[in-house]
Amino acid sequence: MGLDAIDPLDKMLSDYQLVSDSYSGSCPANPYPMLAERRGKCPVMHGDVLAEYSVPSQADFMRSGRPIVTLFRYKDVHAVLKDPVNWQSYLLAEGFGAAVDNMLFTGMDGEVHDTYRALIQKPFSRPEIRRRMDELVVPIIRDEYIARMRPLGRTDLIRDFALPFPLRIAYAFLGFPDDPRVVQELAGLALKVLAGPQFDPELARTTVPASMAAGVRMHEIILPIVAARRAEGTDQDDVIGFMMRSEIGGRRFSDDDITAFVRMLLLAAGETTSRTFGNMMVQLLERPDVLEEVRQNRSLIPKAINETMRRDPTAAALARIAAKDMEIGDVKIAKGTAVSLSIASANHDPEVYERPDELWIQRPMRPLLSFGFGPHICMGMHLALAEIEVALDALLDLPNLRFDPDHEAPFVRGLNLRGADSIHVVWDTD
Repeated sequence: MGLDAIDPLDKMLSDYQLVSDSYSGSCPANPYPMLAERRGKCPVMHGDVLAEYSVPSQADFMRSGRPIVTLFRYKDVHAVLKDPVNWQSYLLAEGFGAAVDNMLFTGMDGEVHDTYRALIQKPFSRPEIRRRMDELVVPIIRDEYIARMRPLGRTDLIRDFALPFPLRIAYAFLGFPDDPRVVQELAGLALKVLAGPQFDPELARTTVPASMAAGVRMHEIILPIVAARRAEGTDQDDVIGFMMRSEIGGRRFSDDDITAFVRMLLLAAGETTSRTFGNMMVQLLERPDVLEEVRQNRSLIPKAINETMRRDPTAAALARIAAKDMEIGDVKIAKGTAVSLSIASANHDPEVYERPDELWIQRPMRPLLSFGFGPHICMGMHLALAEIEVALDALLDLPNLRFDPDHEAPFVRGLNLRGADSIHVVWDTD
């Protein structure tokens, strides 16, 4: 079979699963009992729990041998994330940062981070996203995806829905032309960038150069799109148009500047939303009573999203590095020590969440750590939440939505970037 005969969605699914392979390592299918044991016995642990299971870690992507401490309790993880002065983020650029010329918000600190973030934050703010929901998010999900799926009566929610719809929305929101070939190529390249960090050095010898080449190719694709957009004018209601109208220090952004920013944003433009949506659907479909409760009362959709993100977060681990000698839980942490932050463990901390393993959509919520926290909280969170909210609402209109009995039940895997490989479902079409 020639390359042209490969279905783009099959190719995207294959790349997506390769990322899952990288971040699953040798961890158990259900890591939460292990994390609970660590949290109870050694909440501030010398060493990196991800490295123990051969999973790439933000704390030391390059396997340099720097000292690492893993934090498992909510209070410790929360304290680190809200203190960007003493716990810095520059180490995050060590992974796939080089593939995008180290232009990563997540790897910036101090005034540089705050300046750039403040500049580009406006189109990603909650009011702006809510303003565009009816004109952008709802029509794409309902008219382009759900309407096509409805008469079929069955689908793989990952391949046919969760993977493509966040990309379609994010690229339209950024200001790309409506060209599925460009979206699919850039999405595949972004996945190659994300797959660059590998625990196995032999594998990394292949994936790191591929990641660098993918970053270069992304720039080559995006730059002429930005140039064409500038020639058309700068008044469009999207991120590229917004950046063309903005300036920093009295200087307007060049096409190269905008290309670098957009390429950075594309690394998280769809894949993490796809995983988050999939993780939510697995949990809800495993509990038909809860799914029906939400179906009957759509005002519960935001609570269902928050609770499923708490219970099984996609971004299950983050990292910071100590800017000076610090102390957490009576454990001294020397300057230059990285801390591997187990979001998955913190989200199940019984000191914070009653009955933490239970799916309880009416749960009184604490500040959610699944998007990060503090100044580096995910800038695209409001867009992701809007997409997932509309997608869940639309799926609930499919009568008797349930797992497909002709396929194995799905499961979520990974010690980080957690996700399901497939979710086969059926619904009534009569």
